[in-house]
Amino acid sequence: MVDWANTLIAVAGFILAIIALTQTSRSNREAREANNISREANEHAGRALQLQEDESNIRLLIEPRMMCVIGDGEDERPRPVVKVVNLSAFPVTIDAIHWKNNRETNGHFYWKNPTIANPFGKLPVRLPPRESLTALGSPTSFQNLDDLASVTAAVAYTACGEDIEGMTDQWKETVARMVAENEAEK
Repeated sequence: MVDWANTLIAVAGFILAIIALTQTSRSNREAREANNISREANEHAGRALQLQEDESNIRLLIEPRMMCVIGDGEDERPRPVVKVVNLSAFPVTIDAIHWKNNRETNGHFYWKNPTIANPFGKLPVRLPPRESLTALGSPTSFQNLDDLASVTAAVAYTACGEDIEGMTDQWKETVARMVAENEAEK
């Protein structure tokens, strides 16, 4: 009878061990799933933090180009034009726009009094988020073609001390064409 009782206890212990293993396996699966959810939540929180930090940065798009203005009495020669787009989530004040060049001395051309298209009128301009301004120069904004060809970027200066550069293929292509036409005329 003792052997029979021992066998019964052993079988009951074996069954309880199987139930415990099943519960442990189920608990491990649930823990892995909880860890995956926690990892995804941490990734989302990291992305949200990055987006929040990005929103606090000044983001401007600077697009210089050469354009011909046609109208009553306008000089139809190409003139420098710079479009500044505020991609920030807050207003940005643009104090000045200069031209960066590839010269060793005096690496910038100061752009004195460009015409700023309405509604702004003149610099400085407080540029709302997702808005843009357009600055127009005259065909004589640069003293000569060599000065124009030396330009490597338009630079917008903000009231908070940031300077953001920009260049476009259109500017490069138009200036290269102007230089080639000038060389052909010589």
